[in-house]
Amino acid sequence: MSKTKTPLKKVYTKTGDQGKTALISGERLPKNSLVFEVLGTLDEFNASLGVVVLACGRAPQELQSQEIFQREKQLLLDLQNELFKLGAEIAASPRVKLADAFVTRLEQEIDFLQDDLGANWRYKFVLPGGSELSAFLDLSRTICRRLERRLVSLDNERDVRQVVLQCSNRISDYLFTLRTWINEQLQIEEVEFDATK
Repeated sequence: MSKTKTPLKKVYTKTGDQGKTALISGERLPKNSLVFEVLGTLDEFNASLGVVVLACGRAPQELQSQEIFQREKQLLLDLQNELFKLGAEIAASPRVKLADAFVTRLEQEIDFLQDDLGANWRYKFVLPGGSELSAFLDLSRTICRRLERRLVSLDNERDVRQVVLQCSNRISDYLFTLRTWINEQLQIEEVEFDATK
């Protein structure tokens, strides 16, 4: 019995060869429009989180809190999924939206990590890095901050829901708290910024 092959959908469509592309709504805009700058930064941020997720999997196996690393890894995967929803919303999808409840989930996780850090929570500026995983988190956090700035600019051009701006802000807070907590779990001493040097 012969199988009928379904024709593959080509990667290239040639519709963007003239420097324009379409939003989900069908609106065609130049590729350098601010909305595509936001979507590109969002894509870059999500790709950087992919590196963070891989680094979570490389955490030392003998670490007693390995289960918590796995919980954080799952939250990061869920975050990546929410970012696709955010992208669809920015691209004017009539149906797919960022989940409002995700902001609350991030806040709960930040509170958990801060409570767990207790007196070891850092209020002073620390040098980025420490462990490999925390260095990747710092890099993702800075891309997230750029995304937030782009979203604020986009909000001046076309309406962006308040929860979208809230979420981008909360994500960067979460990533900073997580990197601090990870370094604490790995018993890596943070290096504080020294203005006297």
